[in-house]
Amino acid sequence: MNTCRLSALLALLLSTAALAAEQPPADCDRQGSEAQLAACAAGDLALAEARLADVYGRRLAALSAAQRPAFEQLQQLWQSDRAPRCADATRGFQGAMQQLQYLSCLKSVTLLRLDDLQRQLPRRD
Repeated sequence: MNTCRLSALLALLLSTAALAAEQPPADCDRQGSEAQLAACAAGDLALAEARLADVYGRRLAALSAAQRPAFEQLQQLWQSDRAPRCADATRGFQGAMQQLQYLSCLKSVTLLRLDDLQRQLPRRD
């Protein structure tokens, strides 16, 4: 994938993530039905992904042109591993509980990646 296409994709991801971060889930009632709990979990995941997209973009911008391809490839590998890892981890659950656990797993894995990338950001002293 060429640099122009990667830049356009990153801009799209960042704008989508920013929009998601600004809009809390409308149906989020943590004491409500399973559907409302699922809406909360999906909203929590969207917020975590928005934060990750922001930090990823800042980390990518801090790299030299020579370092970027390896960093982008590492992120793509992480992204492609995330869903199967959580599907395996939640295989024993059924129905709505499986969906909630799956979304929770995605959020947890995303927050771990976020923490990893935040530690890699250049310090502002």
